[in-house]
Amino acid sequence: MCTTEEKIINASIVLFSQKGYTAVTTKEIAKEAGVSQMTLFRHFESKHNLFERSLDKFVFSPQFKALFESLEWDLERDLNKICSSYQDVLYKNRKIILMHLKNEELNPHFEAVLYKFPNEFKKLLNRYFEEMRNRGAIIENPETLAVNFLTTSFGLFFTSLVMNKLTFDTDIQTCISNYIKIFTKGISLL
Repeated sequence: MCTTEEKIINASIVLFSQKGYTAVTTKEIAKEAGVSQMTLFRHFESKHNLFERSLDKFVFSPQFKALFESLEWDLERDLNKICSSYQDVLYKNRKIILMHLKNEELNPHFEAVLYKFPNEFKKLLNRYFEEMRNRGAIIENPETLAVNFLTTSFGLFFTSLVMNKLTFDTDIQTCISNYIKIFTKGISLL
């Protein structure tokens, strides 16, 4: 069962992602959450604070760090696992991503909160690729690989998000497997 704060945050995420920050009123959010406007302000004080808390919900998960600790050091299997998990995290947070896309006027603090996850993900990928280079599996620059892997993986997610399905007759897991196969073949020394 959701707390009152969770109901308000969930309602705000839905409305912010549909209309953007400026177009949504606290009255609409309160109605969507099934609470009074006074209750909304008691919990969040302002629409700005509510928006910030909604963005805070999109944070780097400790389970994702645990994923990197459980890797097998097999380039193709590990990257399949990483990309699939990344797709899951993005899909679960798609409303936050849509909310960001609807809000061009975000201040730098909101941007910092939103970019926390991809920045943490990039650091973990960089460390992974550094270790794979140390093990002699790759010779490429780890940071370049991390950025390329991250942007291509996000591109796959974004394509499916915007199109509401992939633009071709292939499921996402097949796309991930094919992408990883090509990526690993291109960077692998073995």
